[in-house]
Amino acid sequence: MAASAPRVFFEPKIPDYEPGLYDFERFDEGVPATAAPEALDRFREDGFLMVRGLLPVEEVVAARAELEAMALSDAPDCWGIWYEGALRDHIRLDPSLDREIDGKVGGVGFAPGQEADRLPDVEPDLRARHVRKFMGFFRRHPALGQLARHPAIMALVDRLTGGSSELFQDMALVKPARGREKPWHQDHAYFNVAIDTPIVGVWIPMGEVTPENGCMHMLAGGHKEGPRLHFKRRDWQICDTDVATSGRVAVPMRPGDVLLFDGKIPHGTPTNQTDSFRWAVQYHYRPADAVLIEDAERLEAFGSEGKNVTC
Repeated sequence: MAASAPRVFFEPKIPDYEPGLYDFERFDEGVPATAAPEALDRFREDGFLMVRGLLPVEEVVAARAELEAMALSDAPDCWGIWYEGALRDHIRLDPSLDREIDGKVGGVGFAPGQEADRLPDVEPDLRARHVRKFMGFFRRHPALGQLARHPAIMALVDRLTGGSSELFQDMALVKPARGREKPWHQDHAYFNVAIDTPIVGVWIPMGEVTPENGCMHMLAGGHKEGPRLHFKRRDWQICDTDVATSGRVAVPMRPGDVLLFDGKIPHGTPTNQTDSFRWAVQYHYRPADAVLIEDAERLEAFGSEGKNVTC
């Protein structure tokens, strides 16, 4: 049976953020793969752990090739594909039709924009240069699925979730040249999973990532404060003024490195200031027996509406 066509989403252009929002105190140096099992206390203390050389580079290269082919394909084999707002300079979209689009797989979608039933009618290369995100692909692409289930990753994830873990969301996070930021947020805010459930994110770069091209920025120890209120601004995000200036850590990485992080740690990635792509995939895991909740319970913890707060 042929795969169904992906859902296609067009984001609006996102305003710039204030200077200093991604200033950081230090770089995280990570730990070597051989030391990772003994370093999990660092994950519990800081809310994240970057492991150097956990994956064979050739496996990461093969996975990136699958993503690059998807970006150029006239029929990308995935659940959904998102395009940066800059693509609107090349296609016709009525901004008055922008709305909150229900783009979700394994989580809740809050981004504004428009959904279409087909890919944009432009040259494949131009289209590929504006891809921001793919979702729902790991079962359809062997190299990407191999990373998601890699024994070296699962051995650490299972220890952090407390037992048998299940993958419940897969995303490719692409920052094209000059591509937009992902504002500070907590991933658990997007998931209808019981608030006290351990959720582990796994972020895998497919090229060198730096502060200049949009590496991860973490608020070390911020997961200990629990849920933060999120607002609909440039994205579903923590208010810029609510992000502490102390404890910010930039996490530059290379292919083969893996970043594990707690679902409640505040984090974000700045604008790609370079003329090259920044490729990464991100997988989310939870205990196999995780309790699911309704929107109302999640928003009571993470939402800002109806609470007499402003951003």
